[in-house]
Amino acid sequence: MSEQSYSAKLRELSKNYYQSHLGYEEYRAQRKEVLDKIDEEFNGRKPVSAVNEDASDTNNSMLMKTIAFFKNNDIDN
Repeated sequence: MSEQSYSAKLRELSKNYYQSHLGYEEYRAQRKEVLDKIDEEFNGRKPVSAVNEDASDTNNSMLMKTIAFFKNNDIDN
């Protein structure tokens, strides 16, 4: 799907929500689906279910990614 298609879909969702055609939870669920698709297509990241992921594992994983990033960019003089 193109960027404009995602943008149009998000605008349509927003319009439907503010015109009270969608409830709050339904709007958020549909918006999350679109945002997850955008994230997967443009960033290569698949959505991770918050239920299946332990918060400490997330923090450790992010910490390790940060350390690896800076370690690879470290320049020895």
